[in-house]
Amino acid sequence: MKNIFSILISLIILSGCKKDEPAAKADLYPDQPVATASSSAIAVFHQSTAYYQMYVYRQDPVTGIWGRRIGSHFSTISSSDPSFIGFTNPYVADSGVPLFDMVQLYSAYTGTTAIKTVGINVDQVLQFFPDYEGAKTGIVKVKTQDVTLKKSTAGQTITIGISGSGTYDETSKVIDLKVTFNETAIGGSSRTFQYKLSPTALTL
Repeated sequence: MKNIFSILISLIILSGCKKDEPAAKADLYPDQPVATASSSAIAVFHQSTAYYQMYVYRQDPVTGIWGRRIGSHFSTISSSDPSFIGFTNPYVADSGVPLFDMVQLYSAYTGTTAIKTVGINVDQVLQFFPDYEGAKTGIVKVKTQDVTLKKSTAGQTITIGISGSGTYDETSKVIDLKVTFNETAIGGSSRTFQYKLSPTALTL
């Protein structure tokens, strides 16, 4: 009888411990990552006011130091697919944007650091995929494509491929991004840089 009583007490204790265990991640976040791009994050990182531009920073891969803000990153919403943020300059005729500092990175090939001369305009760049339905965090992807940069010599251009991905957080309002540049067309291979993007200034 004593043994049966001991067993019952043990079962009660074990049962109580199990209830106190933290819920499994699957129970806390039952939904799977969203496979279809969402436009909800766009409202956080893009503003429809004229001349709005994100704060964009690039890290030096050698020193690990974050550079100053790369100005003139005018964001626009793609008219053909509003789930994309693009970077174009609709305010100055025949101009462009620096797009991830490409104007500086490839000045030796274009012969200039003038944004207007290089004329980069890309309608679809960033797309957002929440961690689960209704999540404020998720994956951000850079659309894989070729970007055309005009050279200072009239009529000449170079082509650089871009791709990449990272994460975003609507609460902190920060995008952490890795962008890879395919330099095959100019005789290179590829280079990858880290970026931070935000609608507000960051201290890095």
